[in-house]
Amino acid sequence: MLCVAADVWSVTGAGAREPVTPAGLFSVDRVALAAGFAPAVAVDQVERVPDSQVGSQAGSSGAGSAGSGTSATGATTTGAAAKAAAGSSAGAANDGKDAKGAVIESGTGRFTVVPVPAKALRPTPSSGRTVRYTVELEGGLDVSGEQLATVVGTVLTDPRGWQAKDGVRFVNVSPAAAAKGAGIDLRITLASPNTTDKLCAPLQTRGQVSCHNTGRVVLNLRRWVLGADAYGADIAGYRTYLVNHEVGHGIGHAHAYCGGPGKVAPVMMQQTYGLKGCTAWPWPTAKPA
Repeated sequence: MLCVAADVWSVTGAGAREPVTPAGLFSVDRVALAAGFAPAVAVDQVERVPDSQVGSQAGSSGAGSAGSGTSATGATTTGAAAKAAAGSSAGAANDGKDAKGAVIESGTGRFTVVPVPAKALRPTPSSGRTVRYTVELEGGLDVSGEQLATVVGTVLTDPRGWQAKDGVRFVNVSPAAAAKGAGIDLRITLASPNTTDKLCAPLQTRGQVSCHNTGRVVLNLRRWVLGADAYGADIAGYRTYLVNHEVGHGIGHAHAYCGGPGKVAPVMMQQTYGLKGCTAWPWPTAKPA
């Protein structure tokens, strides 16, 4: 079965965040279903952003807009390009924003597999279902590949993560191994809002949301940079949640829901558009008492 999952967030301006109410959501992309090209997935994994909630930042950046013609080619580079992407560009802020301080709307549409620093990885379990993954960065995002790979590697091998919860073992595929055709189960990709829309289609992410789509975990640069209200100023905590949530879809988990006021939100709950009385928690394992 084709597995696709998208999650709904909204921003109303550069850096401004507000939760999306459930009443404003559509459970299924009915246009895609009617056209016959929507994937067969559980209803609670398919959602879209209502027209009225699309962020005002879209199209305002000099970096591009939905009509800029950027092509999400899916082409991936490795080797020397990976080393260049992993490092910081001279004079770059590495904050994912353009010269005007707005989130970059469009990248190059080409992706580089970046190496995960050894210091970011904890020992891999000796048993369990093996999930091989790459970390990939779209060109033109002004984001450090090393920082991205460090966050992903650290989150996936943290003892509070899916390895402990699900009995899986995450194995990073290096740029060199990927170039030689090594098997890859999940391509964890940071992409610009416009490229995210292309990679997540037929889901309508509208430059606002992230998704898992047939083995590719697409992390939307807008969410990576701005976070969400549920985590306030804790961008690092939000990124942990984002990686765990979308990878959770990638290894077979559907959405979960708040168990009641005051309870800890499960990581597969769409925490960013409302906690329903729960408290934010970015890990799949139980929160210590």
